[in-house]
Amino acid sequence: MAVCFNQGAELTRGGLDLFLKSPNGNPTNAFSVTYSVYCVDATTCAEVLIGTANRTPVNPAVGEYYAALQIPPSAKTGTYRIRWNIQESAGAPVQQVVQEFCVVGTSGTSPTTPTYSQCEQELIDKIRFMLRDKNPDRNYRFRPPEGEGSIGCNNQVFGYIWEDEELYEFLEIALWKWNSFPPETESLCDLNTLCQKKPAWRAAVLWGGLVNASMALAYNWTADEFDYSIGGISMNIEKSSKYMDLKRNAEEQFIKLTDAKLITTKFMLGLAQPRFGRGIRSAFGPHVGRGVLSPRNFVVFALGVGYPLWQGVLSHASHLSILLA
Repeated sequence: MAVCFNQGAELTRGGLDLFLKSPNGNPTNAFSVTYSVYCVDATTCAEVLIGTANRTPVNPAVGEYYAALQIPPSAKTGTYRIRWNIQESAGAPVQQVVQEFCVVGTSGTSPTTPTYSQCEQELIDKIRFMLRDKNPDRNYRFRPPEGEGSIGCNNQVFGYIWEDEELYEFLEIALWKWNSFPPETESLCDLNTLCQKKPAWRAAVLWGGLVNASMALAYNWTADEFDYSIGGISMNIEKSSKYMDLKRNAEEQFIKLTDAKLITTKFMLGLAQPRFGRGIRSAFGPHVGRGVLSPRNFVVFALGVGYPLWQGVLSHASHLSILLA
């Protein structure tokens, strides 16, 4: 669901908006723009018209339209659709796009909408930025007319490409992948723990989530692709390879970070082994006992003064080679 409103809310600019652009990306007004609002039955997915059809939106700027509505305080909570009818010029066909929104209680929460912690929501927002999916696809561009593509409860709407629930799952799966790489980090069992104990590793999980998101969309497009030619007219729809390229590029970044994980984690854990102590002498292992050896004593020891302690283990030349190395 792209956006939700409370019962009794007054929708103005910034609510249910439509932005029109020409093929070259410049804002442009259409010859005619109207809209109708429908309530969607949760069981049958049937649409019920709310109010009058073909209302006129407000046009505050070139290429910008919004629906000025007052949601009744007693409005039924659930899913709604606004259908925009757009005619680019006087003789052009009418094109229609559909935008979904929901109405929730005055508390502002929907019983069917999952809630996320601050860490989880921040990660979801950041991966949206990375995927260029932060704002709903309301920037409609004039293209050759096409059917809406309604089949049962499935309607062609414009909104987020990925829902929050999907991005959360992609991020969680990325964390599982991250934990499977050495060294073992199973203690980072969820996103909240990751934010608390290893916030720097959030970048790796974001890249891993982007891999999962692009792969999932590639799977969707694979089912819709076709290549058809008849009577000198050919049509080709192929988008999965584009998302697979995106997936491969993101995977390269993820793998680079797994290499960094292995190197930096081994370094941090290696200096923290208590049986070897800390400091310069830790390089010699447990043979020289515990404690901290000063640089001065380290040099004296390497020159041979400490040789009796290592008798039968290393030769005098070996001590010198340690110093020279």
